[in-house]
Amino acid sequence: MDICFFHGMDSSPQGTKSTLLRHHYPRIWIPALPPDVEERLNILDREVKRPMVVVGSSLGGLTALLFAMRKPQWVEGMVLLAPAVGTNSPDLFDARQKKVLQTVYIPAGIPTTVIAGIRDDVIPISAIRSMVARSPDRHGITLHEVDDDHNLHKSLDLMLQSIREILDEVSPKRAG
Repeated sequence: MDICFFHGMDSSPQGTKSTLLRHHYPRIWIPALPPDVEERLNILDREVKRPMVVVGSSLGGLTALLFAMRKPQWVEGMVLLAPAVGTNSPDLFDARQKKVLQTVYIPAGIPTTVIAGIRDDVIPISAIRSMVARSPDRHGITLHEVDDDHNLHKSLDLMLQSIREILDEVSPKRAG
């Protein structure tokens, strides 16, 4: 099974989640991604050559969503960790980018789990709820609202469990 992890803006392929995921999934692809979303998407356009299960954290979650909206055939399933679909930081995104955030959704047919911290002071839980609500296939989305902050370090076991569940869900589709 092909799996990849897109880290957030303040993280890297050597961060906590990356290290944990590499331990559990030694063949996971974790690209070093720049802070600019368009540059991230250009890298994925060049590098992704087959369908994958995508795990994305914060800006990596937004990257996963935009990539899935652009190329849904390359995304078999997603686990999104506090995806950056809104922000409490007024200068994090410009006006044009903020408009885009209000239109981001999870494409139909992609099984997705979203983990969001109710104590997240970076990404408002209301923005994540809105993104789920405007997604066309809400029955294919699981939203876990957890007692955690933006880093979701208290929810790493749930992250691993969610990845296993998504992998189990997409495995029969690949075999068939």
